Amino acid sequence: MKKPKSLRRQFNIVLISLYLLSLLTTLPLVYYTTSKDIYTATNKELSLLVDMVQSVRTYIREDVRPELFKQKVLHAPAVSSTVATRHVAAHFRKLQPKYYIKTASDNPLNLDNRPRPLEQEILEYFRQNLDQKMITREGEIEGQRYLVSSRPSISKPSCNLCHATPETAPEEIVKAYGKDSGYGYKIGDVVGVSVVAVPLSDITMLAVKRGLLLIVLLTFLFTLAMVVINLLVKKKIFNPLEELNNASQAISRGALDRPVEQHSNDEIGQLAHSIELMRRSLKEVMERLSR
Repeated sequence: MKKPKSLRRQFNIVLISLYLLSLLTTLPLVYYTTSKDIYTATNKELSLLVDMVQSVRTYIREDVRPELFKQKVLHAPAVSSTVATRHVAAHFRKLQPKYYIKTASDNPLNLDNRPRPLEQEILEYFRQNLDQKMITREGEIEGQRYLVSSRPSISKPSCNLCHATPETAPEEIVKAYGKDSGYGYKIGDVVGVSVVAVPLSDITMLAVKRGLLLIVLLTFLFTLAMVVINLLVKKKIFNPLEELNNASQAISRGALDRPVEQHSNDEIGQLAHSIELMRRSLKEVMERLSR
């Protein structure tokens, strides 16, 4: 005779299977929604940061440079918004090394500001879409995938103080950067881009961490629910069924004097009542036969 299967064991297997099935179905959804939320938050953060970069450039161009020129002071980090941005970015990256900040131009005075391929693509995009004030996209910089936010750098009248021609540029600028690059700017042209980026791997890792945290929370809640359900089911179903099973076996062996107690009015209680009626009937029959 085969060993009877435990109903309690089967019940737990069903619960665990439901848990694993729920994980398989919800995990991709959790990862997708978490990634989307983090992506949106990061995009907003990058937009604010690139706006700050533009604000630094505007401050140098409109508030600092005119006053220094009046005093015939030509200190590049103070009068050049591009140089000032590079210095600010260097200090910022000491605090936040994962961020990438750069003002790139394909016609720079300082050749260190030449654009990388992704920055050149963004620069051409702004030139072809003059009404576009900011874009966010994914791209590769130095072999690493980034989420990039960019704004165009538009040539202003004050830019021509240094960028018109080598002949009209301040002597200090020509001595520092030469005559081969950084000139010929036309007012209103897109001459560069301000780029702020963060590695996509950081976004993915954060999404994975949040997903795992949610899985841990779901596992804890499921375990708690499983314990509570098992206790309730044990009390309301398994224990009464085991008691009825013992009573039925006792009746089958001829032990008809022990009454079958009814503890509830549900289906199990009705079953207990039916077995009790059967016990009474069998007892009456046995008593009649023994007379």
